[in-house]
Amino acid sequence: MYSLCGVHTHLELLAEAKRLGMHALAITDHGPALGGRVNSVFFDRFVNPFDGVRLLKGMECNLAKEKGGIDLPAKYLPYMDVVLLGIHHNTEAAVGSAVLTDLLCTAMRQNPCVDIITHLNDPSFPVNFAAVAACAAQCGMAIELNNSKTLNKRTTPEMTAALVDACAQAGCLVAVTGDAHVITELGRDEAVQPYLVQCAFPPELVVTRSAESALGFIERRRQYKKAK
Repeated sequence: MYSLCGVHTHLELLAEAKRLGMHALAITDHGPALGGRVNSVFFDRFVNPFDGVRLLKGMECNLAKEKGGIDLPAKYLPYMDVVLLGIHHNTEAAVGSAVLTDLLCTAMRQNPCVDIITHLNDPSFPVNFAAVAACAAQCGMAIELNNSKTLNKRTTPEMTAALVDACAQAGCLVAVTGDAHVITELGRDEAVQPYLVQCAFPPELVVTRSAESALGFIERRRQYKKAK
């Protein structure tokens, strides 16, 4: 499973995923607060167009202005396989790490529909890794380890290492993702893997270690959300 904010068409992404031998592909454009392409055509009419590659639909949501809120359109939730949440430029970064951490953890606790917390190692939005990882472990959510951000040096090695270590200490799940904004980044994880090796990260906590583990995580989250 790989989270994507695509600039290529969905069909191009799926065709490339099939060529690479991927079993599933998650397409998760940004939520409406960042002008994401949210429409019913994708969510209720676009079905699996390629045999052998499962299309997973979702959204990368943003913190809303109201504390604890996110910009997830409720009407599309029944069509979503996976819901991501991250801090983006609709949130004021100058409030500082403590406030950003509190805003994110509050949103996590109040929105059990969220499955994965994205790109915490963003220097523009510093948070307390230990606190967020502990919250993720309590909520059964995974923390994203974003290959694109590391590969393209949009974070520091120190931040990535600290994030991986915090996840290991908290015993929380992680999802290694390509976060491919260009088609050549699809399915890649080579920038993140050395940090997992260095930390001796428990492989059973990596939900994307195989197609079976990724799809199993999604199914467990689906059943959890049904029970809420």
